This record gives sequence, structure tokens and C-alpha cells, in this order.
Amino acid sequence: MASTLVDLEHASYRNEGFCAALELAVAAGRELGPEPGVRDAGLDERIQRDAILRLRSGATVNPGLLPLLAEGRFAEIGDDRAETDEVSRALAVPDVFCLVAPPGTVRTLTVLEIVREAAERGERVLLAAPAAPAVDAVLSRLPPGATVIRADQPGAGPGSLTAAAAGVQQRVLSRSQAGARSLEPWFGEPSPALGWLRRLTAALGEAADARERADRAEAHRVATTEAAQDRLGAASRECARARDIAETAAAEAADQVEQLTSALRRAEAARLRRWRARGLRRRLGEAIRFAAAARSRSFQTHAAYEESARRSAEEVRQDSAVRMAADRAAFAEVAAQRALESAERSAHQLARLLDGVLESPGWSADPEGLAGLAARCHELEPVLRARAGLLREWRQRAARPAQQLHAELLRYADVVATSCLGAGRPEYGDLEFDLLILQDAARVPVPAALVPLVRARRAVLVGETGRPPLRDPEVARAWVAARCPAGADAGELTALLTGSVFERVAARAPARNRAVKGW
Repeated sequence: MASTLVDLEHASYRNEGFCAALELAVAAGRELGPEPGVRDAGLDERIQRDAILRLRSGATVNPGLLPLLAEGRFAEIGDDRAETDEVSRALAVPDVFCLVAPPGTVRTLTVLEIVREAAERGERVLLAAPAAPAVDAVLSRLPPGATVIRADQPGAGPGSLTAAAAGVQQRVLSRSQAGARSLEPWFGEPSPALGWLRRLTAALGEAADARERADRAEAHRVATTEAAQDRLGAASRECARARDIAETAAAEAADQVEQLTSALRRAEAARLRRWRARGLRRRLGEAIRFAAAARSRSFQTHAAYEESARRSAEEVRQDSAVRMAADRAAFAEVAAQRALESAERSAHQLARLLDGVLESPGWSADPEGLAGLAARCHELEPVLRARAGLLREWRQRAARPAQQLHAELLRYADVVATSCLGAGRPEYGDLEFDLLILQDAARVPVPAALVPLVRARRAVLVGETGRPPLRDPEVARAWVAARCPAGADAGELTALLTGSVFERVAARAPARNRAVKGW
């Protein structure tokens, strides 16, 4: 094993010997042929070398990954994390936990429970394995609710990035459909909404003109009627004067009767003036007779006036000029009402088109209320037209298949499943995960396992012990003897070529970082 250059407690721990051995192991894999989990393509080699570069520079999410892999240095766990079951222990360790279990239902269920509880905590989980069946066995049993993406699944199959992106696009289109439908009448030049707005504006102008004509026609009718009354009402006015004279005479006669009645009462009350009462009685009798005659004349002149006024009003109504003026005023009023009703219909259409877009402005079916609605719609129309255009363009773009969503889906998914080398593909960028679960880790060499390990804060390695070496030890030793550079640790390089990451870590893991299940 390569020597430790700097102690772990130092802020810049390095182990150049181990990192150099990893790079030699990648080169040996290219020459010796592919090993399980490694496709040995040019991209795969670059992915592994990039992971080694991160490990060497300390750019791993878990800062203690290099000393753990190089020397088996595990982080300490406090007493408050003394969990007993495998799931709790796996989620409690701060670095790496090894689950020793043979393939089967027990191991699958244990891994499934670890993934489920981590996702419920809000942690992002990376599920990696050298082959797809190990991943599929867990994904197929995950409960609904979590966002799960099978990143290395080709095509548009269930769980693939393409299918997930299509699902997001469909949900986006579905949720924006109502808004797009509400804004659609405001799109275009001219748009249906603008057409109704122009109708409302034109109808308001016509209504204002019609109201002005109706007012002029009504004023002309009033003037014509007054002129006809002056021309045809002479007899009625004479009767009115006679009525007024008769009513005045009747009132004066009534006052005279009242005055004489009061004087007579005073005379009768005074004993010395009784001789005077006889004269007052005579005068009162004459006054009463005169008042009765005056009232009779008043009633007669009032009846004559009413009859004359009725005849005069009828003559005025039947006058040709008055009738013509009245007809014109009536027609003008009807035209004004119809113009206002046309404006009101346009206003109802605009209010309906505003419904679902924004809160409809209050309005009333009078000229002032309709004019206020028209002014408000003139202000809103350019904004709503632009908004409708932007939403239509955005929905058209959202409907087109695109890979722009892939990076965001990977960034925000609860569980991402991929192969070991697939975790280092360019579309992953600088993604980080809270927990890595490496299935069948006993079949994954250290350089390939390093690709997902550098992206995770914690890791759970799942595998079994006692498996045969990944490569023939004799072939590996022969290559090391022939190609190992001077100064390199031949034993370390041979171990990296023949052993898996699970064997390397599990053999050095303390009891708290290791559990045996299902044996």
C-alpha cells in the first residue's frame, strides 16, 4: 500500500501513490480487456480519470473519501448513534457502510428500505450498480410519490430521462392550458377581444351621438308644443282669467260672511248693543246669499276652464307640427336606447373574455360605466396581447422534445439510478447526492466505483464476500511485473486490478460500519 504523505487531520491530506495506482489500474483495464461494470470505451476512461482527479484534488463531496479508500480511515461515530438495525446504522454513518448480504429478496428489501427512508428524510439518493437488473429490482418496488429517474435507460421507456421530461412537459402544458385558453381571445392583430373592444368604442360613440340627437329632438318638441299652446290657447287663457276672477270674488264674499258673523256674536254678547244686532243679522243674510252666488259662479267658471283646457290640449296634440316633433323625439330616444344596448352587449362580451384572465373591473350599463370599462380594456389590451403571445410561444417550446430538462430533472429527482460509470457522464455536471447505494459492489473495481463515490456525502456498499477475483491474478501480476513503473506499489496495483471496492472497504470497516444480513 502506498504510504501516507500527510496525516488525515491535516487540511490537505494527499496520497499520490494511491492515486497513481488508480490511474495505472485504469490504463491496465484498457489493455487487459473490460472488467465487470467497465465498458472500456474512451468516454468511460475519461470518466474514471476525472473521478481520480477529483479524488486527488480533494474535490469530493465526502472529504474523507481518499483516506478511507487508501488506508481504511473511517470517521468516528458518537455514542448517540448506537442504532441496532441495519437500516438505521446505514443511514447513521457519516461516510461508508458495508452491507454484506447474498443476492436475493432479503438484500433487495433491505436496500429498498434504506432508499425509502432516505428519500422520506428529503435526501437525494444515487442508486448505482454494474448492471441494470440490480437497480431494477429496487426501483420496481419503490412506493409511489418519490421522483425516480433511470438515467441510463435508453429511449423513452418508463423511468427514463426522456419519459420523465415528457411527463414534466405534459404536466406543464396541462396546468397552463386553462390560462392559455383564457388568453387566446386576446392574441392576434386584430384579436377577438380587440374586435369587441372596437365595437364597444364605436357603439359608445354612436350612443353619444344618438343621445345628443334625442336631446335636441326633445328640446324641439317642447318648444313646438309651447308655440302651439300660445297659438291655440287664447280661449283657454280667457277662461282661466274668468276662473281666477270668480275664485277671488268667492273668497272675498266668504271673508265678508266670516267678518259679519264675528261682529254679530260680539253684538249679541253686549246687552246695550242689541239694537245693533238686528242690522247685522240683515247684512249677514245678504252676505250669505251673495257668497253662495259667488261660489256658484266660481264652480261654473272652473268647469268652463277645465273644458277649455282639455279642448286646447287636444288641439295642441292634434297639431301637425307638434305631432311631427313628438314623433321625431320618440324615434331619436329609441335610437339612443338601441345604441346604448349595443354598447352593453359588447361590454358583456369583453367582461366574459376578462373572466379567468384577471379580476373583471366593475362596470354599470350606463354611459359612464361603459366608458370606464372601455378605458380599462384599452389599458389592458396591449398587456394581455403580449402575455398571450408569450404564453403561446412558451407552450410551443414546452411541447417540443428537448434535452434541456434532463439536467434539471437529475438535479431535483429524489432517486437517480444509473450504472457506475454512467454517474460520471457529462449531463450529470456537478451534481451531488446525499447518499450513494452501490448495488453488487463486489463486482465493481475501485476506479469504476470511484465515479459515483466522489459525488456522494455518504455511501452504502452492498455485496457479498468470497467472490472470485475480478481478473485472473496471474494475468494481473504478469502485467504489473511488465508494465509497472519504477517506484509504484506493485502490490497495491495488483489489488486494484483483481479486487472489488467492496472487498477493499469491507475488509477494513469497523464493526459499526459493517453489517451481515441473510447469511
